[in-house]
Amino acid sequence: MNFKIIKALYKKEILDVLRDKKTVLMMLVVPLVLYPLLIVFGLQLMTKISTDMEEQNYKIGMDFEEKKLTGLFEAEDKDVEGYSISLVKTDEPKDALAKGELDAYVTKEVVDGEETFVVCYLSADTNSSYAADIIIEVLNEYSLSITTDLIEDAGLDAEYVLNPISLAARDYSSNEESAGNIMGSLVPFMLVTSLLMGTMYPAIDTTAGERERGTLETVLTLPVTNQELFFSKFLTVATIGIASAILNIISMGGVGVYMYKTMLGFSGRNGIDMGQFVPGIIICGLCVLAFAVFISAISMCVCVFAKSYKEANNYITPLTLVVMFASMVSIVPNVELTSNMALVPVVNICLLIRDLLVFKFNITVIMLVLVSNIIYGMLAVVLLGRIYNSEAILFGDGSASVQIFEKRSNMIKGGVPTLGDMWLVLAISLVAMIYVGGAVQIEFGYYGVLGTQFIILFVPILYALYTKKSLVETFRLRMCKANAFVGGLLMIAGTILLGMIVTGIAGMIFKNSATELTESMEYLLGDSFIKTLLVVAVAPAICEELMFRGFVFSSLEKKCSYKKAIVIGGVLFGAYHMNIVQFFTTAFIGMVICYVSYRSKSIFPGMLMHFLNNALSCFTMYYPDTVKKVAPILVSETVTLNDMVLMVLVGLALIYSGAYILNMKKVEKN
Repeated sequence: MNFKIIKALYKKEILDVLRDKKTVLMMLVVPLVLYPLLIVFGLQLMTKISTDMEEQNYKIGMDFEEKKLTGLFEAEDKDVEGYSISLVKTDEPKDALAKGELDAYVTKEVVDGEETFVVCYLSADTNSSYAADIIIEVLNEYSLSITTDLIEDAGLDAEYVLNPISLAARDYSSNEESAGNIMGSLVPFMLVTSLLMGTMYPAIDTTAGERERGTLETVLTLPVTNQELFFSKFLTVATIGIASAILNIISMGGVGVYMYKTMLGFSGRNGIDMGQFVPGIIICGLCVLAFAVFISAISMCVCVFAKSYKEANNYITPLTLVVMFASMVSIVPNVELTSNMALVPVVNICLLIRDLLVFKFNITVIMLVLVSNIIYGMLAVVLLGRIYNSEAILFGDGSASVQIFEKRSNMIKGGVPTLGDMWLVLAISLVAMIYVGGAVQIEFGYYGVLGTQFIILFVPILYALYTKKSLVETFRLRMCKANAFVGGLLMIAGTILLGMIVTGIAGMIFKNSATELTESMEYLLGDSFIKTLLVVAVAPAICEELMFRGFVFSSLEKKCSYKKAIVIGGVLFGAYHMNIVQFFTTAFIGMVICYVSYRSKSIFPGMLMHFLNNALSCFTMYYPDTVKKVAPILVSETVTLNDMVLMVLVGLALIYSGAYILNMKKVEKN
C-alpha cells in the first residue's frame, strides 16, 4: 500500500465526514453540551419532584376509632418531616379513594383469624403511593409504641430489650475508591455507547452514504487500490470514534467532578486525589484504542452492505442494541472480570474499566482484555478488507440484502435466501426462543421444550414461503442414494468419538458450563424413554436440520465457497446451543453434517445423523448399564491416554471412510 495515497484519501474522507452536520452534532454538541445539560437538568428535576412530594398535603383516611393511632397521625400533621397530612374520617373510604378525595387510607380486616391493619392506596398515583408510605411509617411507630408499653409493663428496660447491642458502621474505602465505584457503574456504559455512536455516522457516510451519492465509482476510477481505499475509510471512522469518545469522557468527567465536589461540600469529607486514577486511565486508554479499532471495523462491515443511508441505519440498529445491552454489564452486581469474561467483546472492556476505577489491577486479566481486543480488531479489519475486495458487495448485487423489506410483488420466485435473510431469520428465531419458548417451557414444562423446537421449524419455512423461495432448494428436500446414508453414518460415528474427547477437555476448562449442560440434560428427561427420544432426538433432527443445514447452509453456500459455508454453518450451529462446553462439539458435528449435506445435496442423511447422535445420548441416560456392557468407554468417568489415542484413531478412520464413500460417485438421484 502507498501511504501517501492513504494520507490523501484519509484527508479527503475526514473533510467529507466533518462536512456532515449529523457527525459534528454527535461528535461535539451531544457530549459537550447535551449530556451535561441533561444530567444537571435531570438532577434539578428530581430534586424539585422530591421537594414537591415532601411539601405536599396528603389526605389520609381512617374508618375506625383508635385514639393512640389518631394521636400519632395528628403528631405527623405538625410538618416535622416537611410534608403535612389531613386526617379524614369516613365510612366509605374506598369510594373516596376512587374519587380522589383521599390519597390513601387504613382500615382493619380479619385475615386468617387475626385482626390486621390494611393500607389501601393506588399504585398508579404517585401521591397515593407516597401517602401509603407515610401510613406504613406511622403504623410501624404505633407497633413500636405498643411493644414498648408491653415490655415496660413486664418491668423490663424497653430500650435495652429492643436494642440489646449498639451498632455502628465504619467505611474503610478511600474517597478515591468510593468515587471510582460510582464512576465504574456509569463510565463504561457511557464510553462504549458514545464510541459506537461516534463511529456509527461516519461508518454510514463513508460506505452507504458514498454509494447513495454515486461517488464510490468515481473514487475507484482513480489510481488507488481497494486496500488503500478501505484503509483510509477505516482510519477516518476510527479517528472520529476515538475523538468522540474522548470528548464524551471529558464532558462526563467534568460533570462527575462537579457532582462529587457538590456532594463533598454537603458531607464535609475531604477531596479526592485524581493522580491515583492516572495508571488505570492509561491502561483503559490502551484497551479502548484496541476496542475502537474493533467497533469501527464492525460498524463499517455492517454498513457496507447497505445501498442507502436509510438502509444502513436499519442494518446498524441491531448492532447498536447488542452493544448497548452488553455494556450494561458494568451496572450488574456480582459480575466479575474472570479469565473467561475477559474474552467476551464489549463485556470485557466494560468490566475492566469498572475494576480499574476501584484500583483492581490483575495483570493477567488486563493482558487478556488487551490482546483479545487487538485480535478482534485485526480480524474485523481483515474481514473489512475482504469485503472491499469484493466488487459484488461494493456494487450491490443483492446477495446480502434482506428481501422481506421489498414489495412481495417485486420478489423473484425461486432460488434460495440471501445472507441478509439468513441473519434476520436467525435473529427472529433466537428472540422467539428466548421469549416465546421460555414462556411456553415455564407454562408447559416438558411439552414446552417440544414446542420450542417448532419455533425453529416454522420461522424459516414461513419466511421462505413469504419471500417466494424454492422450498426444495432452500431446504434441500431431495432424495439421495443409499451410499449417502452409509457415508453419513460412518462419519457421525467417528464424530461422536472425537466429540467425546473435545467435550471432556472443554468440561475441565469450563466447569460451570459443564454443570449447566448436565442440569439442562436432566431437565429434558420425560416420563418415558419414548417421550424423551421425541424431544431430544426426533424433533431436533427435523427442526434444527431444516434450519441450519437447510435455510442457513443454502444461504451461505450461495455466497461463500463450500468450505467457508461448512465452517460458518457449523460455528452458527454451535453458538445456537448457547453453552461454551457444548459449542465445540456441536460446531464440529454441524460442520460434518454440512459436509454430508453438501455432497449429497439432500437434507435427509443429515437428519439421520443428527437423530442418531442425540438418540445415543438419550439411550445412555436411560440405559447406562446396557451401554456399559456394549461400549463401556461411552459411559466411563475416567478415560486413559491409551483410550483417547484409540478413540482419535478410530474416529478419524470412520470419518475418512465415510467421506470416501460419499466421494466415490455421485450420490444424488438424477
